[in-house]
Amino acid sequence: HTDVLLGLLRRVLSRRRDLKVIVTSATLNAEAFRDFFGGAAPVFKIPGRTFPVEKYFAKTPCEDYVDAAVKQVLAIHLSYPPGDILVFMTGQEDVETTCAAVADRVARLGETTAHGGDGATTTSGVPPLLLLPMYSQLPADLQTKIFDAADEGIRKCVVSTNVAETS
Repeated sequence: HTDVLLGLLRRVLSRRRDLKVIVTSATLNAEAFRDFFGGAAPVFKIPGRTFPVEKYFAKTPCEDYVDAAVKQVLAIHLSYPPGDILVFMTGQEDVETTCAAVADRVARLGETTAHGGDGATTTSGVPPLLLLPMYSQLPADLQTKIFDAADEGIRKCVVSTNVAETS
């Protein structure tokens, strides 16, 4: 329905010179969008932070993508050098299920003990992993935790819906 809304908005703007529209997006082609609305609007580019990212994809389709994601998180956590992990899931339920499954499997790898007050857990022989869910219905104070650096020696794993793509 967005295309219909934008068409209507363009017609309204041609009649209402007092109406101003502000659009923000990290992925929008701003010049094409501006041209669609008559080409007179300024475009502001605000640089953000970027980080090097390595992408891992399944080589074949999987029946249970939550289980596949959990296995991949554990493989990265146990085998790769330090660095955070970002997992995209389809919705809030998948995010919560994935976080619970990762925590459960880490706990089953050894005796779980609390690691400070930051929510990370550590097990004998397993490095500590800080699991952070991220989805739009999560309270803002919990959403902002994904931007905090993990303590030294703790790997952060953010399991998110696409709300984190532009954060």
